[in-house]
Amino acid sequence: MLRHAIRADLPTVVDVWVEAFAADPFFRWIASDNADWPAFGTRWMSLVADLCFERGHTYLAEDVAVAWVPPDVALVGPADIERARDIIAAHAGDERAEQALRVIVEARGYAMQEPHWTLQYVGVRDRARGAGLGGLAVAPMLAVADRDSLPVGLTSTNGRNLTFYERFGFRVVAEVLTPDGAATLRPMERRTA
Repeated sequence: MLRHAIRADLPTVVDVWVEAFAADPFFRWIASDNADWPAFGTRWMSLVADLCFERGHTYLAEDVAVAWVPPDVALVGPADIERARDIIAAHAGDERAEQALRVIVEARGYAMQEPHWTLQYVGVRDRARGAGLGGLAVAPMLAVADRDSLPVGLTSTNGRNLTFYERFGFRVVAEVLTPDGAATLRPMERRTA
């Protein structure tokens, strides 16, 4: 079912994530014009997927895509942050780009300092939601983290997903709101027993 994705799978990973995050409150806040989501989402998810293929581990099945960043690897550098800013600015303007990056950077400030895995994104296509694919997609790497006694971090951009993550032992460590309070990023962590 779930297999290690290769770079040729990047368009499929992006397509799954664009569909899965279409109603995400944070991304909707950035791309407030609903008609702009596919264009903005495709550019944003392409950037993240490209970085995950380069520096992380990406897995894919027919209706689910998940990306992980290993311990002691930084997903983004200064040039990547500038690319992210340019993508947001092109779709939502300079002011929203600055606001969004401040929120993202503030949320990242809650990341664990010790070596840990990061669940970057997990997305399931609409047609397959509720079938347990998200859980099946994250379970193998959580088992690796447990085996190696490493914690796992993530940032949830959608409050509806909190119970999903909590079932796997994650807990919210902070809430970072957009300047207008329309969306909230929730850094979460999962520590081994």
